Amino acid sequence: MGSTGIDDLSQKAIEPELVDIGNKLLRRPSSTVELLMLLDEAESLLAKVWQQPPTSTCIALVQTMKALITDELLHNDDFNVQVAVASCCNELTRITALDFPYEDDPMREIFQLFMIAFEQLSCESGRNCYRSVHIVGTVAKVRSSLMLLDVDTDGLVVEMFRLFLNNTGSNNPSEGFKYMEMIMTMVIEESDKISFNLLRPLLASVKMKNRDISPISWELGKKVLENCETILRSYLREAAKAMNLEFDDYAEIVAYICHETSNNNNKVSKEVSPAAAAAGVLIQTDRISKSQIEFQSLFMKFSLCKLMMVM
Repeated sequence: MGSTGIDDLSQKAIEPELVDIGNKLLRRPSSTVELLMLLDEAESLLAKVWQQPPTSTCIALVQTMKALITDELLHNDDFNVQVAVASCCNELTRITALDFPYEDDPMREIFQLFMIAFEQLSCESGRNCYRSVHIVGTVAKVRSSLMLLDVDTDGLVVEMFRLFLNNTGSNNPSEGFKYMEMIMTMVIEESDKISFNLLRPLLASVKMKNRDISPISWELGKKVLENCETILRSYLREAAKAMNLEFDDYAEIVAYICHETSNNNNKVSKEVSPAAAAAGVLIQTDRISKSQIEFQSLFMKFSLCKLMMVM
């Protein structure tokens, strides 16, 4: 996939539909029902686009990319529209992986929509619940959370941790749990500094009283602490002192991290964390293992798309 030749025909076949759906969205549908139908169609089409599509497909995406960041879609008051737009933008982050589909300001807005979608992780069923789990999976696989670190200070990252730990229910599929673990581990590994605000939801999840009340949240928080024990050690020690933590009130891992001395054997690999190994490849390996030349080519394609968006 993504190579030139007969395989490109499947991408070229959907290009007229991509242009058409983008134009329809730009014309501002008259009703929310119509808008949701168009967003469903756009989402289905975007899901068919490869991670390294032909240049002509990238150009065909421009109208849809423009439409998704219009004020009517990006700031729509309807909750279902917000989640649908988040899901469409999630597909764009997959397609353009290794590059942002938009500039920093629209990306911040898109990540705010992701947070709205993550609120649905505790739902039993429904389209929005499915979309929220799918977004979590894509964020983990294409490392979108690292984009969030680039465009955000600390607020949305903390909110994401809080939502993962507070909205993890028994209905979440096991792969959803693994992806949340993977994202949180990845963020900690790649952060320059870990704030108290980021540690608070983690610590709250592993309070002893939470073990019976929210066992999945407890397990998720514990897994992330175990994955990142070496990285978190100094930060947790400072937090424990500042917050006067009673270690008996928390899972044993908290006391272990704070009291243990550094041990090289406990270090989490920057390249493949335990969460990453459990969840599988970070990005589709047949794409990400391509040469630097192919990456530069893809970067130029989407730079062209961004340029066309402002024309």
